[in-house]
Amino acid sequence: MTSLTASQAWTRAQLNAQPRYAIVEAGLLPDEARTRFLKSDFSRRSIMRQNEFAELREYGPWLVDVSHLTFDEFSTHELFSVRQALMGWISSDCPGDQLNEHLSDALLAKNEVEEVFLIRSYAPEVLPLLHNRPDLPWHPWLFGPLKEWWLPTDDNDWQCFEGGCNKQLSEYHPITLDAKLWQALELDPLGYNLVTELERSAPEVFTSSCHGDRLTQVEKAIDTGRKEGLETPEDVSLFATLNLFDREFPGNWSKWSQAKTLVQEKKLPLGHAMRRLSE
Repeated sequence: MTSLTASQAWTRAQLNAQPRYAIVEAGLLPDEARTRFLKSDFSRRSIMRQNEFAELREYGPWLVDVSHLTFDEFSTHELFSVRQALMGWISSDCPGDQLNEHLSDALLAKNEVEEVFLIRSYAPEVLPLLHNRPDLPWHPWLFGPLKEWWLPTDDNDWQCFEGGCNKQLSEYHPITLDAKLWQALELDPLGYNLVTELERSAPEVFTSSCHGDRLTQVEKAIDTGRKEGLETPEDVSLFATLNLFDREFPGNWSKWSQAKTLVQEKKLPLGHAMRRLSE
């Protein structure tokens, strides 16, 4: 960790003509502030570059060039004053388009069986956990093009995470989350899988275009299924899907208690139990 304050680090980068970039998650801005942000004159790039995220770009993270501002100007600017939407600022010698490409690649992670998930790798609650795993092979790739990444803290201060100071991107190395990271991040792969599948097959079940909101919506449905006593991923996923399509399910189905009995006592998959009771 650097011994400099955020203000001192900013001034040093400014004197060295080193670019500085803010990351703003537009979906966390109030509607009026988000409109101002998207119409502002700041040079900015959507980090959600992938085509499958096209509908989420307006609400997702943006890389904003703030090199022309002093630290005080940056800290007090109306577009960066909403702390819950400001994901921090970065100093880097890597060109902005390459850095944006890199951060976009870092939105995707794999688990140990090669399933791909979207993660908020840039978020203050996620980045420190990733930075704390230099034992994993993707770590030098992820932090290589960064000089410093300053994250906002709860006490209205800043915390610095140092990178490799590379001027060019290294060969892509996908982020793979081991069991320890899954637990630390409190991530449920079932929720990520279900969001991905529903975004592809039934996006109408979602009440928001923000990926974070969609994940929260799915996780609530999954939690409801588990509270009903369902255990297997297949049963929980089916329950959550039905609940997302019909918010009254299972309360509006008179045979739900019978279905649960078949699942819990007869060990039938939920889908089979529901078909049997519907015949």
